[in-house]
Amino acid sequence: MSCRTIHSADGSVPHLALPPGALAHIDRDYDYEVDHDPPNVEPIEHQIRLDFMRGGPVRRDQLLGNYNPWSYKAETPATHPWRGIKQKPRGLDYAEASCDVRIREEKKFYEHADDDTVLVDAPAYLAARIREASEQSDPHEAVREVRKDREKWYQELIPGANLRQILKESSYGSLIEKCIGPTPDANHLLEYNAFVGMVLVDDDTNPDAIAREHDIDSVYVLQESVLSHANTDEPVALADYGIELPAPVLVGEYDSGSQYPFIPWGDALTCSCPYKQSAPFRVMCKHELLASIVCGDHDSIFVPLTRGIHVPHRARRFVSPEIAVSHQLGPAGGRP
Repeated sequence: MSCRTIHSADGSVPHLALPPGALAHIDRDYDYEVDHDPPNVEPIEHQIRLDFMRGGPVRRDQLLGNYNPWSYKAETPATHPWRGIKQKPRGLDYAEASCDVRIREEKKFYEHADDDTVLVDAPAYLAARIREASEQSDPHEAVREVRKDREKWYQELIPGANLRQILKESSYGSLIEKCIGPTPDANHLLEYNAFVGMVLVDDDTNPDAIAREHDIDSVYVLQESVLSHANTDEPVALADYGIELPAPVLVGEYDSGSQYPFIPWGDALTCSCPYKQSAPFRVMCKHELLASIVCGDHDSIFVPLTRGIHVPHRARRFVSPEIAVSHQLGPAGGRP
């Protein structure tokens, strides 16, 4: 597998070697294998980040308490937790509108399931499932099931089991617990949380030796195995994404004491935390929500560097530039 070498503006920092799946899909060297590579950063994932960036900070009184997000049903008002109780976060309103738009935009892929000139524009996972369904004994029924599952993802799993889950006091609330004020903005969020530029190395490499070789502060050179993502029940390493070590990456440090690298992937970044990595249907974790709000406050698709080494801009690019330019906010004021 060939890698793209990305250099930092600071020539002393080790280069970042990106696999084909971490490149923009319009890049001539982009390559993604649905059945072998980690889950891609789907178009809706980029769009939802933009939605929360533009939706502004989430207020404490908007967070949910003992709500069961798995009970959410789009067409059942009784399962909508903000109805008549508190104001729904604007970013979630925008995200739900984006999901509705995706359903409409993807309709053509099911209607032209046997036309590769149409499927070439479909998200990679969806295109693969449609092609697989088209080879079944009853292709029309198989494609219908693919569509049913996909639309359930947009209508219930993303807004309910995922976004309403992280918009709880026990989830995103844990990141803003010590922040001052009812509506923590980027300045307050970054008093207790940070985005740190680091060089990660493998267990066979001496961090101090790398620091001396590249003339960088040894505080910001760590073995990947000491970080939080490497110490979970099912750890996901940068190598699982094809990222070669040593690698200059952005690491989120949170008030809880956890440290999770952001992995360059799919023309963006994906958080390495177990919540995000253990379930492919999830398009956002609380750490990515925090990053979205901070990016929105900075009016940038790049996560700001709080401290540490100057990692390449690609290691901080949170949203695809192509999608950032084309994405239109949906109307707010949707489901309660």
